[in-house]
Amino acid sequence: MKKMKKRVLAVIAIMAIMCMTLTGCGTKMAPADETVSALFELTAKSNAAPMKDLLGFASEEDVRSTFFEEGADMELVDELSSELSNAGVDLSDEEVQEITDSIVAVLDKVNYTTEITSESSDKTVVTLKVYGYSMSDMNQAMMDAQAKMLDSLTEDDQIAIMGGDMEVMSKYMQQYLNDFLTELSDMELSTEPVEITVNCERLAVDVNGKETVAWLPNDMDGFSNDIAAAMFQ
Repeated sequence: MKKMKKRVLAVIAIMAIMCMTLTGCGTKMAPADETVSALFELTAKSNAAPMKDLLGFASEEDVRSTFFEEGADMELVDELSSELSNAGVDLSDEEVQEITDSIVAVLDKVNYTTEITSESSDKTVVTLKVYGYSMSDMNQAMMDAQAKMLDSLTEDDQIAIMGGDMEVMSKYMQQYLNDFLTELSDMELSTEPVEITVNCERLAVDVNGKETVAWLPNDMDGFSNDIAAAMFQ
């Protein structure tokens, strides 16, 4: 019996070694709740560091280029500057950076939890709970900022804006954005979270030129849309 037992143990050991060396089944995957958490940081807060560390990317730029379509990984400051420019508002780089920093500070306050609620060999369900801001409160903040801007608008400046003076327009737009962000930063997070069910599958990701398998949402666009809706509920 002793010999049989040793033989069985030897076979098991050999099978385990073959599994590790031939199929890679000994490679440990990051838990699905951790990848969902890292994706939330990336999608909601433009924070690529958790995903970089979790999957071993060489840089945060590589993370963004892997998970975002071309052009979608534009830095927030560049995106904001582009949007303002398209609207005819010309602010300095320092002014745009200041507004961007305020937006990032607001987004960083959003809280969340992740929990694996179901798992099998090929599918894992993660429950993501997001504590975001009230959409009605945000709309009120926008209206308050607009009211302040209109109250401060002089007759001469109004005539100048109607005449196409974008320098004057930019001055009031900056005031509006600053007032809005100030009110937004004072808002409290909702006490009741929005619950998102994230269905994850084993998907291949190109990490530093090598294929890495990770638990990821099977609908990345849907995941991104759900997060956006949950952050401002």
